[in-house]
Amino acid sequence: MSNELYAGAGSIIETKYGALPKMTLHKDHVNAIVKWMKSNNSDFCNLVLKKKKDQKESNYSHYLEIDEWKPEQQQPLTKNEVDNYPTSPQPANDIDDSDVPF
Repeated sequence: MSNELYAGAGSIIETKYGALPKMTLHKDHVNAIVKWMKSNNSDFCNLVLKKKKDQKESNYSHYLEIDEWKPEQQQPLTKNEVDNYPTSPQPANDIDDSDVPF
């Protein structure tokens, strides 16, 4: 990610159910998420929970970041590419019907 978009802070807390992430979102973080969703014409936003490198700055050990990764758009195959697309060989029939017990 070249342009990191922060969306909150948090820490891992220990509970009787095990370790759980506890995140804090300021209204500015929520607004940034909504703005990102609108600018990307998306109804969803993936967030990545990352551990801070330097935890001495605050009580928070982790932060949230908007995940902007998108799969590469593949171009559809041309008719020539489809016609010349390699096919897998037909599987050999190694099993004789008389060898099957049912």
